[in-house]
Amino acid sequence: MNLYVVRHGQTDYNVKKLFQGHMDIPLNNVGIEQAKQIAKQFEDIKVDYIFSSPLKRAMQTAEYISRVVGVKIIPEDRLIERSFGNMEGKANRNDCNIEMMLDYDKNYDMENVEPIQKLFKRIFDYLKELTYKFKDENIVIVTHGGVSQPIECFFHGMPKERNITGFERMTLKNCEVREYKYVNLDKGER
Repeated sequence: MNLYVVRHGQTDYNVKKLFQGHMDIPLNNVGIEQAKQIAKQFEDIKVDYIFSSPLKRAMQTAEYISRVVGVKIIPEDRLIERSFGNMEGKANRNDCNIEMMLDYDKNYDMENVEPIQKLFKRIFDYLKELTYKFKDENIVIVTHGGVSQPIECFFHGMPKERNITGFERMTLKNCEVREYKYVNLDKGER
């Protein structure tokens, strides 16, 4: 399996550094241009399936890829961004911030934010299913920055620092694409 993971294009909330989470924020003009450009990277790639978070910013990005490769988008709820609960639409606060939310070992459960270990389990379970069902296919996943972290960990292991320092390095930028090759999970190969 070749798995291409794409983060959605830029939104106004990305620019303002506000938590988006489950808020259905569309791409801004820069994000639309980013999505058009990233789609061109798939012109010479055979794509069998496109799975996307159902949120607008991901679906809009996936639509540009879909037009280029001629493959229908399959919405997948498990690819939705991490819920940031009461923090959605807001910026970091001293008592609730991204540093706290990305501390895997402390696994904060505050302000109705989806705990990081719950996010990782959701994405790991999805990827186990995907790699089992589609092991010989070329798959595109269009998702979010928070979801890109557990995807990277699934294929390459947890970072030494299981906090903002380790996870931020793994996070896809807007409209960045990362490729993973799956060989045989049962034999421990990825």
